[in-house]
Amino acid sequence: MKHRAELEKMCGRMSADVLIIGSGLAGLLLAFKLSEAGASVILASKGLLADSNTRMAQGGLAVVMPTSDLDSLESHMADTVKAGAGLVDEKVARRIVEEGPALVRELRDLGVRFDVSISGRLELAREGGHSHARVLHNKDATGRAISDALLTHVNSLPNLLALQNTVAVDLLSDGQRCQGAVVLFQGKPTLIAAGQVVLATGGVGQVFERTTNPAVATGDGLALAYRAGARLADMEFVQFHPTALLKPGSPAYLLSEALRGAGAVLLDGEGRRFLSRFHLDAELATRDVVARAMVSVMHEQGSACVWLDMRPIGATALTTRFPNIVERCRELGVDPVTQPVPVSPAAHYFMGGIKTDGDGRTSLPGLFAIGECASTGLHGANRLASNSLLEAGVMALRVAREINCRPSPVPASARSSTGGEKAGDCLDLAPRAVPADLAQFRRLMFQEAGLCRNQAGLSRLLAQLNVSCVRALPETRAACEAANMLVVAELIAAAAQSRCESRGAHFRSDYSAQDDRGFLRRTCQQRGELTWLAVGLPEPAVAATPVPPAATVVS
Repeated sequence: MKHRAELEKMCGRMSADVLIIGSGLAGLLLAFKLSEAGASVILASKGLLADSNTRMAQGGLAVVMPTSDLDSLESHMADTVKAGAGLVDEKVARRIVEEGPALVRELRDLGVRFDVSISGRLELAREGGHSHARVLHNKDATGRAISDALLTHVNSLPNLLALQNTVAVDLLSDGQRCQGAVVLFQGKPTLIAAGQVVLATGGVGQVFERTTNPAVATGDGLALAYRAGARLADMEFVQFHPTALLKPGSPAYLLSEALRGAGAVLLDGEGRRFLSRFHLDAELATRDVVARAMVSVMHEQGSACVWLDMRPIGATALTTRFPNIVERCRELGVDPVTQPVPVSPAAHYFMGGIKTDGDGRTSLPGLFAIGECASTGLHGANRLASNSLLEAGVMALRVAREINCRPSPVPASARSSTGGEKAGDCLDLAPRAVPADLAQFRRLMFQEAGLCRNQAGLSRLLAQLNVSCVRALPETRAACEAANMLVVAELIAAAAQSRCESRGAHFRSDYSAQDDRGFLRRTCQQRGELTWLAVGLPEPAVAATPVPPAATVVS
C-alpha cells in the first residue's frame, strides 16, 4: 500500500487499468488475480478493507469436490434449481457449480484453511436445501478465514493501490462506456479514471430495520449502476434468514444455517417442534420456508420470537464446531449450551442486483459486477445456502480472465453519469433525495417489503417513500448511503408490487400461490421502467401473457 503522503499528492485525480469498488471475497480475489497478472489496480473500500459481508459469513462454501463419494455436480445443480423456484439460469449455474473445485484449490493455495477430518479429508457440513453434506467451512467463521488470507496477499502487491474509507459517489462515462468513478477520498472529491470498473459492493441489508448485514451493506453498487443506466434484475427477491438472535437493543446476530444442519431444532413458545407442520424437510427446509413458518407460529402465539434449541448438537460438538456463536450468545445473555435461544427472521442476503452475463459483464460496456451486488441468475428466486461464497469466488476468477484477455486503455477524460462536461466538472454533483427519517424508512421497509408483502402495503410504501424525503449533497458517506438506500428501496418495492404471485423469497399474502403461467420470468429495471426477462435470455422483453403495469421509479 502506498504511503499517505504519496496518496495526498494524488488526491483530485487518480488512474488505473482497473478500479474495483468493494473488498469482500469477490473484490479481494479479483484484485489479487489482476494485480498478479500485471494490471494496475485501485481497490476502493467504503470502510476498512476487512469490512464486508464476506467476513461475517459463518456457514461456508458449497462445492462438490472430485473426491466426493456420494455427492455429485448434478445433485448440487438440482438443489440449486429447486431452491431458485424456476428462475435459475441453468447455463450460468452449471458453470459456477462446475468451477467450484478450482476456486477451492485457489483459495487453499492462498492460505485459506478449511476444516479437515482426522483422516485429513475436507470436512463437509449439510445445510438447509442441500441433499448432501457439501459445505466447506472453518468452524463458524469461514468468511473471516477467507478475508484474512486474501488481505495478507492484497496488502503486499506492488501494483495495487488500496484506498480505505473511500466512498463511491458516482460512475463516470463518455456516454458509451463506463470509464471510472468519482469518490470521496480523505473527505475530498476525487476522480478515478479506469479502463474497466468492477462493482463488488455487497448487499442491501441496511435498507431494512432488522438485518444480519454489517453497516456497510447499503446497496451502493446497485444505486451507482442504476444511475449510470445499467440494467438491474430480480430486485424483489430478498432472503430473510430465519434464525437471527433477538435481543432488544442489540443488532440481529446471525445464527448459522449450519446449526440446524448439525441437529439444532426450532421450538415454539411451549417448547414444541413445529416445522414438520409446514414442510417434510422440517429444519432442513429452505430458508424462505423456515422463516415463514416461524412467522406463522409467532402470529399464532402472539410472540415476538420462536426458539432455536442447539442442545441436540451436544455440548462438546457445539462449542468445538461453533465457538464464536456460543461466545457471542453468552455475551448477549443466553447460554446455548444449556438453554434455547430466542430468534426471529432478519434481512440477510439479496438475490437481485446488477444484471450480468456469465462473465460478469453488465449492460453498460466497461462495467462489471460480481458478488452479492450482481444478479448472474445463479440464485433465481431464492439462494441455496452457502452458494454465495461459491458464486463470489468463481465470478471473481471469471472476470479476472475476461479482463486480462481483453484489457481496455485508461480513458483520458470522462463525465459523471449525473452530469459534468469534463473531468473537473463531474465533481459538482447535484443534491439527491434521501429519507427524512432513516430509522422510520428502515422500519417501513421491514414492515411493508419484508418477509410478507401485499398490494396495499407496497402501495403505501411507495407513496411514503416519494413524499418523506429531503435533498442532500453527496458530500459525506452518510448522505451517499442514504441516497443509495432510497433508490434501492424504491426498486425493491416496485418489483415486489409488479410480481403478483409468491415465489421463492418473495411472498405476497394477497397472491399466495406460485403462478408459472404469468410470472415464470425475471423482472428487469432500467431508467425508471420495469420490463420482464425470460429466464436464460440476455435481453428483456414483455411477455405475451398479461402482466401488471410497470412501476415508475423516481431516483
